[in-house]
Amino acid sequence: MAGKEGAIFLFYSIIIPVYNNEILDVKRCLNSFYQSTFTDFELLIMDDGSKKECARVLDQIIIEYPHASVYHLAHGGAARTRNEGIHRAKGTYICFADADDMVTRQFLLDLAELKKYACDYDVVYGLVHYVKKGTEQEENPHIDSLELKKIDAKGYRELYRHMFDLGSPLYRKDNGYVSRGPVARIVKRELAEKHLFKSDLVLGEDELWNLDLLEATKELAVVYHEWYLYIENLMSTSRKPNPDFIGQHRDLLISKLPYMQKHEGSLEGAFANRVFESLHAIINGYYLTPLKKEGFLKSMREFNQMVKSYPYTLITYKYANRGGENPY
Repeated sequence: MAGKEGAIFLFYSIIIPVYNNEILDVKRCLNSFYQSTFTDFELLIMDDGSKKECARVLDQIIIEYPHASVYHLAHGGAARTRNEGIHRAKGTYICFADADDMVTRQFLLDLAELKKYACDYDVVYGLVHYVKKGTEQEENPHIDSLELKKIDAKGYRELYRHMFDLGSPLYRKDNGYVSRGPVARIVKRELAEKHLFKSDLVLGEDELWNLDLLEATKELAVVYHEWYLYIENLMSTSRKPNPDFIGQHRDLLISKLPYMQKHEGSLEGAFANRVFESLHAIINGYYLTPLKKEGFLKSMREFNQMVKSYPYTLITYKYANRGGENPY
């Protein structure tokens, strides 16, 4: 298949951002892509301006992995790094993995089947399995046959809402769920090129990316198999203590508002849940950490003042007594 500038297309381009990750974690991630005989993919390891030692080791280990390349970039954050990967990809579909996580063997076998049956959906979603740090990183040893389910009009509405609050049981099965992140899904490269990650956001740019994809297409399908092992990382951007959490969550919520408003109030409850999720993250990621040196009463006054500001007031006044809106 001819591609950009006469290149040969592989069916999948797998983009893995790296930023000063532990090399053992990176190798664990890369190794997970070589659990089967399926090799019709390229791995693009996108080094987001890591320290020299990390960059040097990446160049050393890459020879162990067929179809893999390392690209060294100036540090620009996760969104820009993923966008660079999309620009360099040659595959019919692109997908993402984080360097401290793993894909499952089921994922690789499903990729092979999707190619075999000439999958033509714009996006196909699989499931993420959350693995608590320190526990065994085991996947389900049972391999299931591919069952590709087209997402109908009702499923589309549920999925759109799910991308706000992860609240739809339709997109959960056993220990797996469709995530709001960029992982455990394949996206047609041509679609991804038109809808890049918003690099002006530090937090939640992947949530908006998913909503942009849903705005762009309804040619969607889901596979109810665990494709991805999300290894708990207490020092990830969304989890580690951060004095900038307040502004980052405010920017994310303001950026999500137009998506809610576009759907004439049907997503107000889901947006409320997302607001309360952000408030919970701010409390745990800032107010209850050593970063906050003021006394408890002063911190409480500051928090209460923040809750009375935009955009929180759109929701908090209405739902504060209920602790959020239960969609079911």
